[in-house]
Amino acid sequence: MNKVNHNNLIEISKKINNPFSRETLLTNIKHNYGNGVFLWHDFGNGIASSSCDYKLNDDYNIYLSSNIAGAVLIFNLSNNIKYFFKGNKEFILKKNSFFIGLSSDDFSVEMHLKKNRQCKAITIGIKELLFLQLAKKLENLSEIMQETKAVNHFIIEGGYIDSYQFELLSYFENKTINENSLSNLHLESMALNLSHYTINKIINKCTNSEDFDMEKIESLKKAKQIIISQYSKPLSIKDIANKAATNECYLKKDFKQYYGTTIYKMLQKRRLEVAKELLEENFSVKETCLKVGYKHIGHFSKLFLNHFKISPSEYRKKSNSF
Repeated sequence: MNKVNHNNLIEISKKINNPFSRETLLTNIKHNYGNGVFLWHDFGNGIASSSCDYKLNDDYNIYLSSNIAGAVLIFNLSNNIKYFFKGNKEFILKKNSFFIGLSSDDFSVEMHLKKNRQCKAITIGIKELLFLQLAKKLENLSEIMQETKAVNHFIIEGGYIDSYQFELLSYFENKTINENSLSNLHLESMALNLSHYTINKIINKCTNSEDFDMEKIESLKKAKQIIISQYSKPLSIKDIANKAATNECYLKKDFKQYYGTTIYKMLQKRRLEVAKELLEENFSVKETCLKVGYKHIGHFSKLFLNHFKISPSEYRKKSNSF
């Protein structure tokens, strides 16, 4: 099996240095190894994201190492990926699945990739101190971190990627660099959102003592899909429960337990994300407010400001000034 250091696999195509230690890199697979791209963003706040989509022209073990302790959230969007850690430990990340990997400051891993098989994945990297804050409710966190330092890594399996994660991941699939600073800020917002949601999903999975049967899970998924697709309607919990064919009281309790957030918070988040896109398309604040299901501009503007730290009118102005 051929072995290659990840740094030798790629060559930089474009690099942008943004204010406040933000950096963006577009790299290509060297032609003698295969073809494809890596896109990497360092947001300068303890979080970085990378997306890759490539194929190699032979079987390779890709060697990666890091001297920065922290966590990575890896979302596999293609074929199964096999990892080899120190101590001859193996882990297979299945297609459309994710995991959280913790690493020490002396971390290394080999990734086994087959000839002409697509490797498409999105990774969110989080420095240790920030991860400890985000994951403070995770059971046995201190013991997990001690084991990570002792054996150089720790894997927390996440299972299959859900529909909301897929929606957030879609923002990271561009294969070119967008030099619009607002676009980069939006991507940073998505990275934070995805990290927070995924970590809470893991926490909920680890602490949830109730086993949801398939019928209940289907009702919960249907309720979520109603929120995602019908956000512009005046939805109440009763409306959602009726459409999802479940009991209103059970839905409120089970939804939060299963997804780690309330129905209203998910609905509000969905509306505000769509509102942001509409403002980028130069819809007026009033039009945007009504299109995403709010009746009062003042209430909408306050929610938008609290969520994105910028007013909708100012965001619209900045988005359309380029």
